[in-house]
Amino acid sequence: MENSWYSFDISPLWVVLALVAALAVSLLLYSRKKMPWSKSMNVLLGFLRFSAIFLTILLLINPLVELNQNSTNEPIIVLALDNSESVTLRESGTSLPAYNQWLKNTKTSLLDDYEVAVEGLSSDTISATDKTTNLSRLLKSLETKYEEANVGAVILASDGIVNNGQSPDYLNYKFPIYTVGLGDTIPPKDVVIQNVRNNKVAYQGNKFPIMVQLYQKGFQDQSLEVKLLENGQQIANQSISLTQATHQVDFLIEAKNAGLRRFTIQLNQLDDESSYENNQTDVYVDVIEGKDKILLLAPAPHPDLRAIRSVLEETENYETTLYIPGINEAPKEDKFDLIIEHQAFSGRKYKEFQSAGRWYIMGNQSQIRRLPEAISFLSIDMKGNQRDQVRGSYNKAFTKFKLNDELISRSANYPPIEAPFGEYTVQGPTEVLLYQQVGSITTGRPLMIFSDNGSSKTALLTGEGIWQWKLQEAGQHEESRLFDELVLKTVQYLSIKVNKDRFVVKPRESNYQIGDRVIIDTEVYNEIYERTYGNTINLTITDQSGNINTYELVDNPANSSFAIGSMEPGVYTFRATTTLAGKTFTEQGSFAVRNIQLEGINLTADHNMLRRLSQQSGGAYYPIEETDALLQQLENQDFPSVISTEKNSFPLIQSLWIVLLIFILLTIEWFLRKYLGAY
Repeated sequence: MENSWYSFDISPLWVVLALVAALAVSLLLYSRKKMPWSKSMNVLLGFLRFSAIFLTILLLINPLVELNQNSTNEPIIVLALDNSESVTLRESGTSLPAYNQWLKNTKTSLLDDYEVAVEGLSSDTISATDKTTNLSRLLKSLETKYEEANVGAVILASDGIVNNGQSPDYLNYKFPIYTVGLGDTIPPKDVVIQNVRNNKVAYQGNKFPIMVQLYQKGFQDQSLEVKLLENGQQIANQSISLTQATHQVDFLIEAKNAGLRRFTIQLNQLDDESSYENNQTDVYVDVIEGKDKILLLAPAPHPDLRAIRSVLEETENYETTLYIPGINEAPKEDKFDLIIEHQAFSGRKYKEFQSAGRWYIMGNQSQIRRLPEAISFLSIDMKGNQRDQVRGSYNKAFTKFKLNDELISRSANYPPIEAPFGEYTVQGPTEVLLYQQVGSITTGRPLMIFSDNGSSKTALLTGEGIWQWKLQEAGQHEESRLFDELVLKTVQYLSIKVNKDRFVVKPRESNYQIGDRVIIDTEVYNEIYERTYGNTINLTITDQSGNINTYELVDNPANSSFAIGSMEPGVYTFRATTTLAGKTFTEQGSFAVRNIQLEGINLTADHNMLRRLSQQSGGAYYPIEETDALLQQLENQDFPSVISTEKNSFPLIQSLWIVLLIFILLTIEWFLRKYLGAY
């Protein structure tokens, strides 16, 4: 039901005064006793003049006219569905046909009394194909999507097994949640690959471990064979006796060939297992030729050095060397992938070390006058020896690399660090990652700035004391992911060699997940390294079985990427070719499509979590067999309708219809007076 009305934003006194003034003028004009028309005609003419004058005065006052429109929102019942694999994996649980039939029957019953919306599906039917279960994200998305709607209740159908995101019973919701329990709450008789621990990166020639954690129930003292395969070929196996609930099986594999490698862990199938889907999983290891060498230089020890070095050593991708004259021996090597110099521009003479990338960190020993000797992209005109206490304000326009959006907000709690106070002048090809923030004001002075002149990459941090950032973040969040990401991505960007290839082909991600859209980007340059277009690029992608798919692209400024689409799990190699001025250029590489196998690890439905969720949100829990009782409760709830009012304001003088009405009133009055002989 909808209705609307108009109102003015002025005091009623103004309206009364307008009425009195209009009435006075009309009476003055039409109160004479002798008129050449009848008394009733006199009243009509007086009314016409009164109306025209009243509306004219209102226009001169020019109030805001407010249009109020009421609309009635009927209650909506939202069916939120768990579409994950775990719902239907167990034979003793909920079957897919039964789940779809439940949805059809429930929706039909609810439509008799309510508007019904279905959420959680990518199509009209339940497929139970989602690789993870994140119920908190599903429920929170409903709050956003139906913020303006009248949600009477949400019916969540799920087995209660959550393997991604927060447990939903820890959050608050704006609507009551009625849960319907799916699956089987009795622990199954099963053997499960519960977890696999392995290095993401291994170095060619080294050996790396793959540690498989198993869980079993119902197969006490039986034998189990654990196989390790690569490209379908068995490379190792172990037989164990299931004497306890959990077991760990370790494999030690030699990293022979460089490149991305896919290993499959496989358990032999035992009779009467509830599911065989969790008897196999894949792991991926990137075998690389060697570690990047990072040199840290400093005139004296400092906590910043330890903070940076601890981050680099955790990744195993970098080999760090610390050189403090008088404390450490000078490295014998003189070539490194990156040099990090703390207390930069201090005047301390080091051995001549070479690197394509450099990260300068200024401190209280840095001599600003020496800045131009090392870099040309920044100059600082200091005001005496003053130093500011500054925080870092993230520059969203920075393009060299991206920090995790969810983590950036943590930087607001970082303690301030010291930076030189003065006038900063930036020039050349630079980008600022962090600006200096003094109190609540973000200045234009860079705190962390990057420069790439085409032959070398440089970063400059104008303050010291970043070890406090790591300590503060770890104290608040029990880990320092933002600080670690800032250091790692800075080092990664600076240590990557400048690519002078005229033909560049690279996957947008080195590791895709199943269902992701695979995209491969291409870049073609002429002899002076200017980007060129109109080139025919041929691409072949080969899977592990040797099957080849061929693609062709003519690049242009709007599109220079191959959009392959989703692909089956596995490791793929690609080879791309193009021709420039009669010369053929070739690029090749590899990428992986990973199969997420979380849903088969735990197949015991958690209806207790569903009960807690319903109780805390004001709903109720029902097993799927008691859906009729749930529908009866909802029918008895009598959810109220909600009336919402939308207000729109505009100046009265903008209303053309009032001006037109005044004109019509005066025209009719003039015509009648003329007709009756008054003019």
